[in-house]
Amino acid sequence: MRRLDTQTEQTIEKFTHEIQALYGDDLVSLILYGSAAGTDFVPDRSDLNFLIVLKSVTPEALRKAMPLVRAWHRQKIATPLFVDPEFLQSSLDIFPIEFLDMQEQHRLLAGRDILLDLKISPKNLRLQCEEELKGKLLNLRRAYLETGGRVEALEELMTRSLKSFLIIVRHLLRLKGLQPAHEFLEILVQAEETFGISLEAMRDVHSLRLGMMRVDKSNAQVLFERYLADIEQLGACADTLLREIR
Repeated sequence: MRRLDTQTEQTIEKFTHEIQALYGDDLVSLILYGSAAGTDFVPDRSDLNFLIVLKSVTPEALRKAMPLVRAWHRQKIATPLFVDPEFLQSSLDIFPIEFLDMQEQHRLLAGRDILLDLKISPKNLRLQCEEELKGKLLNLRRAYLETGGRVEALEELMTRSLKSFLIIVRHLLRLKGLQPAHEFLEILVQAEETFGISLEAMRDVHSLRLGMMRVDKSNAQVLFERYLADIEQLGACADTLLREIR
């Protein structure tokens, strides 16, 4: 896990104290997950994501946090996920991607590490990968129509969608029997080598996301077409893989 900048660490520490003060002994776990617990966090751009596990999640418990939500958003803190242990265990079959990602990339801030002992079924993971990949591809096509071809809208569409596709690719690699990487570029290399394809456009979108390249009216459409082709290519690979492991 890469060391975070001082301001982000201070934000995390302050948030931790706020949650402990709000919930006291009712707090089972407070966990930081996502990019801030890994290697892809971008200060001032990436959100901080927290899982709050309480003994019981009631409307009263949620109301305690309500006055703080706006202030959290100003600090790039996403609205936290509130769960209780029973909900978490009973949801592993429908959210295997989300909970497996949390399990592999998280940081315990308070309480006990409830994610350590989670058991994720490969069958459930396969089903969600298929559903997510095809659903997100449909949404990408629809959102493309809604951009009206505007450069800024196309750029946002590509950069915002990239991470969700890369998450799915990581789990497709896992279903292939590999230990997937965490770095975006390493994931792309693994996928290219494993499935025998080129994902150059996704690599370009990653550079765009990091501000390392720019697009304009002359090349935004071309990049989107290449990006969509990469994703469709991954979809074809996924269909073959998913048939193999049924």
